[in-house]
Formats: sequence, C-alpha cells, structure tokens
Amino acid sequence: MSDLTPTSNATRPTTKLPPRPSKSSNASSSPSVTGTPVHTIQIPKDCIVNSPPEENLQKYKSYSRVQTRQRAFRHCHRCLCASLCLVLLTVVLIMAILYFIYHPKAPTYTLTSLTISGFDPLSSSALTPLSPSINATLQTGNPNKRISILYQTGGSISAYYDTVNLCQGEWPEFRQSPHNVTVFETDLTGSGVLLTSVTRDAILKAEDNNKVPLKVNAKVPVKIKLGVVTSWRIVVRVSCYVIVDSLNGTAAVLSRKCHANTHYLW
Repeated sequence: MSDLTPTSNATRPTTKLPPRPSKSSNASSSPSVTGTPVHTIQIPKDCIVNSPPEENLQKYKSYSRVQTRQRAFRHCHRCLCASLCLVLLTVVLIMAILYFIYHPKAPTYTLTSLTISGFDPLSSSALTPLSPSINATLQTGNPNKRISILYQTGGSISAYYDTVNLCQGEWPEFRQSPHNVTVFETDLTGSGVLLTSVTRDAILKAEDNNKVPLKVNAKVPVKIKLGVVTSWRIVVRVSCYVIVDSLNGTAAVLSRKCHANTHYLW
C-alpha cells in the first residue's frame, strides 16, 4: 500500500505561460495578422488641428490682396510726395541762385499825359450816352542791368471814374532791354456809357474845381529774360491814380501815382 501512494515530495509537471503585456494609458501594441506589432498612439483632443473651412480661406486671400494693394498705394503715394518735394526744392534753389546773381528790380510805370474827348454831352442830360476817348501816353522803365522784359500780346488798359468804366484800349507788344526807358501812346475808346445823376453831378463839380480824379488800370502779360533763360508768362497789374484839370482836350495831369503788382516776381 505504501508503494502505491504518491508522496508530497513528488515533482509535478508545470506549464510556463508567456508574460501578459502591460497596459498603458498612452500606447498599446497588439499583434497583427502578419505577426508585426501595431502601435496605437492616443493624442489629446486639444492638440488636434482642424483644417479651416473653404470660405475662411477665400476671405484670407481676399484680405491679403487688399493689404497688398494698400501697401502698393502707400508706397506710390510716398514716392510721389518725395518727387514733388524734390522738384519744389530744386525750383526754389534755382530761383534763389538767380536772385542773388541778377538782383531783379521791379519795373516802373508813369502816366505822363492824357488827351480826353467825348464828354461834351455831359452837361446836357444824364440820360445821354457818352462815347469817351482818351489818348494816353505811358512811360515804362527797366532798372535791371542784365534782365530784359518781354511785353506780350493780350495786354489791356481801362480808364475809370470811380467805379464807372469809361473806355478801354490795348497795351502794345514790345521788348524792353536792360537799363531802358520806353514811352508809348495808346488809344482808349468807349461807347454807350450811361451815368447816373449822382455820378454826373460829381463829375461836373470836380471839373468846375479843375480836379477830376481818374483811375487807369492795366493788365499786362510779360516774360522775363535772364541771359538765355526766358521765364513763363506772368501777368503784371498796373494801377495809376491821376487828377486832371479838365475832361476836354489835352488835360494837365496835376498828380499821378502808379503802382505795379508783380506778386512774387520782385
């Protein structure tokens, strides 16, 4: 009996199992069909980048084009402003150099004599239209040493009593050399001039006192020649205030004062 009973010290056969793979929260592996392990990686949701919608892409391209055009416009605007400033600076520099070289002086104008006619119906009636005529002798002086004045066509002269335009004429075209005095005559004519009773009485009273105030305005286009350089067309406005003793025949000029407005020229 004792030979058939197994003892506790007998050795039992054991089977070894393969190690169970450890589970991880971030990665796991499982055998594939072919035997190659496949790894699965879990990515947090906040790290997932979604592609933008198509309409957002179109808006981005549109905004990019607008910004590109705006940058190009601002660049052109800055270039244009810089070019204009450079041109203006160059012109100012050239004019300053010419000014210090030539020392330009303003021309002088004098109304030397007037021959007046056409005021005979003045004493008869205020409703009678007048046809005044004035032959004016003017003197222009060029005091510059190296500057010539070129008087252009299109100049005009007008004679006024107060605000009433009496007659008009033309300023002749001529060239005035440096250090030159030019005297010329011009005819001023008018027609259909009607005077109010107040103006008529004022003229008659002034003529009785042998002190008739008249104003002669001239608008003269000129060009300035400095050596071989000729300026652009410039308009000179001349105003002469005179007092004559009569409105018939050769009037004696009792007083005269002429002023030339040449703006920035002199």
